[in-house]
Amino acid sequence: MINTITVEFEPADVQQLLQHAEAASEHLPCMGDQFVAKYYDGGKVITKNDWPDVSQLDLARIPPALFMVNDSFLMSNGIAAEQALACVYKNGHVASEQQNESDAFALGSEELPTVTRILARDFAGIETAHKVRITFLHDPRKGPVVTLELVNPANEAPDIRIVNRRP
Repeated sequence: MINTITVEFEPADVQQLLQHAEAASEHLPCMGDQFVAKYYDGGKVITKNDWPDVSQLDLARIPPALFMVNDSFLMSNGIAAEQALACVYKNGHVASEQQNESDAFALGSEELPTVTRILARDFAGIETAHKVRITFLHDPRKGPVVTLELVNPANEAPDIRIVNRRP
């Protein structure tokens, strides 16, 4: 059985997140970044107790991206001390201040949320989009596939991109 979840966002909201991510000089890493040598000084993964030492990641080398968190909200991976957690919720949901605080707590908790990174470059062409649609397809035989669609106002075939590829 194949399970599918689709969430939509307003392009203007997503563009604000992209601007936040691209303006930041440092970015939060995703789980896979700890294994990427180019994100460490010297171009080699630094280990501690036979495991990558994430405290040694050079956050300035992590690319700007958006994180899709628990199929609930998109979040900028930009680290900007002067700004709060920057996120938008699916299907036009407006978050309360309390919900923003609980989401920030969830991201730092022991129970890790499901996070999919979508690189900023994958959003090329968002300026003309009518909707931003993200679909999670889980096929037990093939594993998860995450696609990004930039739907234009003319209802032409959307530009679909698979975003959970390996670098």
